[in-house]
Amino acid sequence: MQHILPLRFTYDFGAPVWRIRLDTAARRLALEVRDADLLLAHFYTLQTETLALQQLPVPSGKAWWQGLEDAQHGHVYLHGYGDRKLGQHKGITALEAATLAVAWDEPGLAFYGMAEEGVLAYTADAPEAAFQELQAATGACLRTDLTQQEAAEAVARYSAARFRQAVYPVLYLEGEDYFTQVQQFLESRQLHGAALAIEYAETGEAIIISSYWRTPGGSYQNCIVVFDHTGSLCLKAVLADGLTGIGSDTFFIFMDDLYFLKDKAHLEVYRLLAC
Repeated sequence: MQHILPLRFTYDFGAPVWRIRLDTAARRLALEVRDADLLLAHFYTLQTETLALQQLPVPSGKAWWQGLEDAQHGHVYLHGYGDRKLGQHKGITALEAATLAVAWDEPGLAFYGMAEEGVLAYTADAPEAAFQELQAATGACLRTDLTQQEAAEAVARYSAARFRQAVYPVLYLEGEDYFTQVQQFLESRQLHGAALAIEYAETGEAIIISSYWRTPGGSYQNCIVVFDHTGSLCLKAVLADGLTGIGSDTFFIFMDDLYFLKDKAHLEVYRLLAC
């Protein structure tokens, strides 16, 4: 008997979601949505326990020239642009996800990454200068003497800790041994035609596979399937059609929930514990 995963949340943003950042400390998502036709950008925060979605109050005229950097400890960090032609990031604006208020703003700095103690940044117009460490909630300067190597090591250490409860898929390319094993598993479940690449993840409850299937017209369709550990199919969904290549991180898992986008603009969240 086929199990059906319960749908916890669905929302169509009406324009492509460019970035999703996971705030594991506050259990929130931050999302950047961009409409290139209208030159509009919107930013959202989603509380993953209550699934309450809120739009961040960024002025529409300014928002196109901002982008999402990261989210952690209940704050969403946006960047501005220095040289817009080159896409140079300049400026850091921190917003409180719960209150939607601006916590702090540093127009001359560029975001580098999150460390355990706070935000790592550098002077946008002098990237060769020493890196700084800022207090995450206030922007107060904690250190001004970090080398880029020290900053990179701090980001890597904290990333390993902050994403312990999150699962991102592993990418296997066509021709690799593990790609062939997963492809054979799909074929044993009457799901044929996996090509180009497969993204794979396992939890205690489920096996999740995102793969690309050739269509008669010569393009590719990206599909996601979820099985329980008996091999029973729990979910099958089309993520995108008419593709000419592959993507990466087409889904992720946080606190036993599966997150993915359909057609770039439609977010769906399923509960894996029921699988």
